[in-house]
Amino acid sequence: MEIKTLSPTASNLSYTERSENVRGAAWMTASMFGYVVNDAFIKRAAEDLPLFQAVFLRGLVVVVLLITIVRMRKVTVPVTAYLERPVLLRMAMEAAGTVAYLITLTHVPIAGLTAVMQLLPVAVTFAGARLLREKVSAHRVLALAIGLVGVLFIIKPGGDDFSPWFLGGLLAVGLIVVRELATRNISSTMPGTAVALGTGVVITMLGAVITIFAGWDRPDAGALGLLGAGACFLSLGYVSSVNAVRIGDISFTAPFRYSVLIFAIVLQVIVFSDVPDTLTFVGSAIVGAAGLYALAHETRQSRVTVRGA
Repeated sequence: MEIKTLSPTASNLSYTERSENVRGAAWMTASMFGYVVNDAFIKRAAEDLPLFQAVFLRGLVVVVLLITIVRMRKVTVPVTAYLERPVLLRMAMEAAGTVAYLITLTHVPIAGLTAVMQLLPVAVTFAGARLLREKVSAHRVLALAIGLVGVLFIIKPGGDDFSPWFLGGLLAVGLIVVRELATRNISSTMPGTAVALGTGVVITMLGAVITIFAGWDRPDAGALGLLGAGACFLSLGYVSSVNAVRIGDISFTAPFRYSVLIFAIVLQVIVFSDVPDTLTFVGSAIVGAAGLYALAHETRQSRVTVRGA
C-alpha cells in the first residue's frame, strides 16, 4: 500500500466532498445542542411569562448578538439580499415552524417532542434525494434506519405518554424540511451569520406581533436571565444549522440530527428533574450508534480515496 498524491481529479473532489461532510456533521451536532439547550430555557421561562413575549424578549438578545458577530467579522450584506426568494422562503418557514414547535413544546415533555422531531432526518434525506438529486448510499440509509429504531424505543407510539399535541411536532417537521431545501438554494456569497441574522429578526418580529394580542407580563430577573442564556444558545443553533446544510450533503448530515435527542434527555434530567425510563436510555444508545456508524463509514471512505493498492 502506498500514499498517492492527490490531483484535481474526480477522486480529489470526492475526498473534498467527504471532508466537507464531516465538517457538516460537526456543525449539525453543534446546532442540535444549541437548539435543545435554548428549548429548555424557553420552556422554563414560559412558565412565568406568555410564550411569545418570551420569544420576543429572547429575540432581542439574539438580534443584538448576531449583529455584533456580523460587525466583528466585517460582513456586508445589502438589504436586497434578504428579498431573494430562497431567503424569504427560509425565513417564512422558520417563523411558521417556530410557532408550531413552541406551542407544542408547552404541552408535552421536551424529550418526547424532540423524539417526534427525529422523523426529520428521514424526511430531509428523502427530500434531498428526490429534489436535490443527492446520491444516498446504502450506508446512509442504514444509519437513518438504525436511528429511527432508537427513536421508536423512546417515543413508544401508542403508549400512555403519547399526546395528540405531538401532531404539532409533525407539522414542524414538514416546515423545517422546506426550510432546509430553501437554505441549500441561498447564494454562497451570503454568509451564514447574515442568514441567521435575518432569521432572528423575523422570529423577534413574530413574537412582538403575537404579544400585542396575547398580553404582556412584567418579567422578573430570573426570567430575563433564562431568556438571555437561551438567546446565546439559539444564536449558536441558527449559525450552525445554516452552515451544516450548506456545507455537507443533506443525506449525510441527517443522522446527526438524532444527537438532539440525547441532549434533550440529559437536559430533561438536569433541568426538569425527570428521569427517563429504561427504553428511553436504550433508544438513546441506538441513536448515538447510528451517528457514529455514519461518521465512521464516511471517514473510512475518505481514507480509501487517498490510499490505493
